[in-house]
Amino acid sequence: MKYPGIERLQHFSTRWLQTGRNFLYPPRCSLCGMETVCTGVNCGEQIEELVPVLSRSCQRCGAPVGPHLETSGGCTDCRGEKFRFARAVALGKYEGALQEFILNLKQNHGAYLGGGLANLLFYRNQEFFEQLGTELIVPVPLHWTSRLRRTHNPASIIAEALSHRLQAKYSGNILAKRKKTPPQTSLSPQNRRTNLRDAFQVRRPGRVKDLSILLVDDVMTTGSTANAATRALLQAGASEINVAVIARAPRI
Repeated sequence: MKYPGIERLQHFSTRWLQTGRNFLYPPRCSLCGMETVCTGVNCGEQIEELVPVLSRSCQRCGAPVGPHLETSGGCTDCRGEKFRFARAVALGKYEGALQEFILNLKQNHGAYLGGGLANLLFYRNQEFFEQLGTELIVPVPLHWTSRLRRTHNPASIIAEALSHRLQAKYSGNILAKRKKTPPQTSLSPQNRRTNLRDAFQVRRPGRVKDLSILLVDDVMTTGSTANAATRALLQAGASEINVAVIARAPRI
């Protein structure tokens, strides 16, 4: 015996799940338009021109560096910084097409770009990610008032897609931003460090105890946001924090 109500529910559930999969892992590449996952190889020269590969980056903060600079202890951007996270990686520089992708990703209509950017970040840095031994992936959260103006948190979309690629657990609510702070872009580097002091808190600290965590955001400039979030996670008992971002912006 068939029950129309149940059939409609099953049909709706199937469509909802497929929509969710396509949202995070679009069948057509959101960056170059190809009907495949964008790896930077499948897309060939087109994606290489849009988002050039970083030839070398700092092992500590992910900033682009010259070919001969030894960066295990940091680079000119971060050597004087007291970062609590172990390492950071970025897809590229915050400029050109990549900057436009991110600016669109932050808009309510641009959420679909997150999956493609995360896939490209993963495939270009696959060895880096696989060496981390990540046990939990956490996005840098927005303050709840920011969610009144946005339908999504860009960092959450990127983090969920990386979770799928790394087969690591994702938690979008374990880290919260408890203080509403002025935008980092409006502040000097010194004020950025103090602006986020005690801004983040970990809900249910037992869920991060002794875990290696990958902290995800869309852009890193001075590293102050990532550092403040890292401090909260370490104070809650996490063993190590590494950072992944789509773009590395130059220090102002």
